[in-house]
Amino acid sequence: MKSCIAVDVGGTKMLVAEVREDASVVNMRRYVTAGLKKEQVMQSILDNIRDYEKQVGWEKGVMPDTIGIGVNSMVDLEKGLWLPNWDYEPTIALVDEMKKAFPNCQCYIENDVKAAVMAESMFGAGKGCRDMLYLNVGTGMAAGFIVNGKIVRGSDGFAGEVGYMNLNYGEGDSAEMRASGMGLAHQAKLKLKDHPDSLLKPYVEQGVTGFQVFDAAEKGDALANELLDQLVKISALMISNIVCVFSPEIAVVGGGLISNGKLLDRIIDAMIPKSLGHLEKGVVLTALNPDYAGLMGAAAVGLGCQKLYS
Repeated sequence: MKSCIAVDVGGTKMLVAEVREDASVVNMRRYVTAGLKKEQVMQSILDNIRDYEKQVGWEKGVMPDTIGIGVNSMVDLEKGLWLPNWDYEPTIALVDEMKKAFPNCQCYIENDVKAAVMAESMFGAGKGCRDMLYLNVGTGMAAGFIVNGKIVRGSDGFAGEVGYMNLNYGEGDSAEMRASGMGLAHQAKLKLKDHPDSLLKPYVEQGVTGFQVFDAAEKGDALANELLDQLVKISALMISNIVCVFSPEIAVVGGGLISNGKLLDRIIDAMIPKSLGHLEKGVVLTALNPDYAGLMGAAAVGLGCQKLYS
């Protein structure tokens, strides 16, 4: 059975694995990327693949001939470039660097959310759907769209960056800064003055985490519940509005803040009824393991799924 090397590059961690074409993971190793500059992360990709080979080895004794890499920013597929998230970041010729290091391997790169959409469509809840919305609410907020069996990239790859949208008549923060991991931390700082006795107070300066917010909400903390109420509202509006744009068969939700399922029913209840009525297969949780959705996306890319969806 064919396999590929899958590399999921995140802001704090990198996962390297060998994944078979049936989506089963042969082996996997986790590496730390927190605090690394982009050039250092590029070097880490090379070093970590070599470390994996040394420490684990390949199932058939030889290195797979394809590598799929998912990165948390835009990419230029034609030129094989890893584009900057921020103005101060460099552009990395990722595919060229991989070819130099591993000349016998073909490397494919993709934005991590678009890669996850492909994986969800190939292996997960969107299997068999020609029109699908995938909304990821984790550290940030982003979406992926499959329309008539093809992934939507837009003219420059920016399609799906819905976190930058403003759902409050142009006032205040973007959707991402209201409803994501970054958003929870940001909103907690803004709202703490109205909740001076909140259980979240000790964590606000360093930035609250989703786990802390869910835990405090379960204990009845007013600030934590207000933050989750806002996350639910923004997520529901986002799905509702996108449904009005291209009427997908299904809306799949994933990411660290949603994939635990605790907010799913509340999000569905908060949706615009007209939009919800046009989702033939409803709003469902990702069928991929949320801890490894990015990795499965990278595997889908490495296994050639881009050709099917482009």
